[in-house]
Amino acid sequence: MGDSIIREKRIISLNSNNATRYNNGSLLSDLVFDFPNILSPDDSLVYTECGVGNAEIPATFYNTDITNNVFNYVVNLINYNVIVPPGNYNYNSLVTQMTTTFLANGHTMGFSLNKNSNILTMTLSGGPTWNQITASSIYPILGFNSNTIYNIVGNTITFPNLFSLLGQKKLKIYSSNLAVDSFDSVNSATNNLLCTISVNVPGFDLIVYSNLDGLYSHMRNRYVSTVDIQIKDELGNFINFNNINWTMTINLVLYKQIDVLINQLKIETKFD
Repeated sequence: MGDSIIREKRIISLNSNNATRYNNGSLLSDLVFDFPNILSPDDSLVYTECGVGNAEIPATFYNTDITNNVFNYVVNLINYNVIVPPGNYNYNSLVTQMTTTFLANGHTMGFSLNKNSNILTMTLSGGPTWNQITASSIYPILGFNSNTIYNIVGNTITFPNLFSLLGQKKLKIYSSNLAVDSFDSVNSATNNLLCTISVNVPGFDLIVYSNLDGLYSHMRNRYVSTVDIQIKDELGNFINFNNINWTMTINLVLYKQIDVLINQLKIETKFD
């Protein structure tokens, strides 16, 4: 860029405990922070880069929550459902919970996991006829294809896909006021995605992220007085932090023309 451009770095430190607006309450994943004046229109400003410099995010979200905890089914032509309370489950604890809820519905459901293929089989016993499984949010965990109705033959079904309790694998950090040029395969369009962070720790541990290469994206807005932050999973669902606070540092890099800055300084000095 030559000697005519200088770089100015601005640091925005955020703590979810200090937000001025909580759009989804104790989930703490859709917040707004008010500041006096972060960025204003400036004739010397050529463009601005923005990105997440570092973040400390508690892994207090569950692998089973309100986005993936409902199992809908039909027995003797009557609709039933099983709702799994949100929590961090393994295979045994999930089966125990679902078995208990099936029994509360009057149904004895058996589970069998093939340890070689990680494919799950479910069987209804005790007399009633299991007719269908209808579209359920728990499909990705048990191994169903999305938005599919399954007709049951012989009161048993072996699921087509692998059983998976991996939970969230990636966090996506969004901001409309700090919008940058980015793309996401979820909607295949330019959006407000600031950063993606891998979930590389077990539940209830701390995710520590640092932008090691120091590279940031071009920011589209030239005026910023509030910072909005949304944190979602890879499917676009808001993360539920269960009221445990996170911290994050946003870095702005301003590229300014030296000659314009000098002229501005002369004008300000003249009228002092």
